[in-house]
Amino acid sequence: MKTNKYIFSVMGFLTGTVFGISIICFLSFTNSPASPGQASSLISITTTQAHTYFTNYMANAVPYNQVIKGLNIDKAALTAMNSISVENPALAGFRIYFGKDGNGKNIGIVVGVDGSGLDDVKSSVINTDSPKTSPCPPICDVNSPIIFGN
Repeated sequence: MKTNKYIFSVMGFLTGTVFGISIICFLSFTNSPASPGQASSLISITTTQAHTYFTNYMANAVPYNQVIKGLNIDKAALTAMNSISVENPALAGFRIYFGKDGNGKNIGIVVGVDGSGLDDVKSSVINTDSPKTSPCPPICDVNSPIIFGN
């Protein structure tokens, strides 16, 4: 009889352990968070293409005679940063250049920045469909409590 109690205890413990591990694995692989942006809007480009897009932007860029208060970064640019970071975890940060494609559409050009503050063009340079990535001004929350207080 003591043998049966021992066997039932061990079997109960093993069954609970297997069940618990199964639940953890199920939740780990089925409940992943959604990506912050649409991967379809991210296009890896060459530095030559990036230069062309940047030159297109600068040809008609309007100079701002105001202090830059902040920067609006959309989800596509954030997704590009995450993608580049996975590719090269040693990066110190990121830079977003403004560009215009051949159709005159505003784009963001995302590149990693190394520890010396230089563009890391050995990693991917990503073109994002980022019309909302912009300095503030002109894209600002004009009623922000960060700027004006409560």
